[in-house]
Amino acid sequence: MHPNVPLRNVLLLEDQIAIRQMMATLIAYMPSFRVVAQAGNVQEALRLTELHRPDIVVLDWILAEETGLSFLTAIESWPVRPRILVFSANTTRHVVQEAFSHGAGGFIEKTSGFSDFTAALQAVGAGRAYLGPTISGVISGIVRSPGPDLSGITSRELEVLRMVAEGMSSKSIGQHLGISVRTVHSHRASLIRKTGLHSVAELTRFACDRGVVTSAAPTPTQSRP
Repeated sequence: MHPNVPLRNVLLLEDQIAIRQMMATLIAYMPSFRVVAQAGNVQEALRLTELHRPDIVVLDWILAEETGLSFLTAIESWPVRPRILVFSANTTRHVVQEAFSHGAGGFIEKTSGFSDFTAALQAVGAGRAYLGPTISGVISGIVRSPGPDLSGITSRELEVLRMVAEGMSSKSIGQHLGISVRTVHSHRASLIRKTGLHSVAELTRFACDRGVVTSAAPTPTQSRP
């Protein structure tokens, strides 16, 4: 490492062990960076962040039981926060907006090559913003058209989303649409994949924000997708 280049400590939050280990191996070859901790879920990452005080957190957005947003909102009130590089396969407009509005410094796609990943890490480590190629296009779209983004969501998925936001259970949705509960679950899983949102509350807020429903009154029939 060059004596004038500061060493940047990195924490990896990624629930897929193989991907996490590959990132750690790659970073080990970067002279001004070192991985000080690895986590597979948000709570573990928060504990290790408080313990190690990393300069950078490489943050997967879609985790087993929650999203990277949980980590970002948890550290919003911290007086000193690490810089955040989101590394995710989910690059929807909604996810990109949430990541940057809650303090992300960079966002790179999981389809990117090693050279792009190292460039992103170096940029965020130096305090600069970094946008992967796909993310640049998403940001451009936001600037050109700041309205609701429902691109990629089918008309049937919109129907399911509206009914979820209105508090209907999967069984009720299936009966109303004349489809099986299994098909309803398939549509909800697709919505989760496309929006990056897991809970009914998150999907409801997404639907209301984008005018899919004008209001929502959750009922006891709601359950996690």
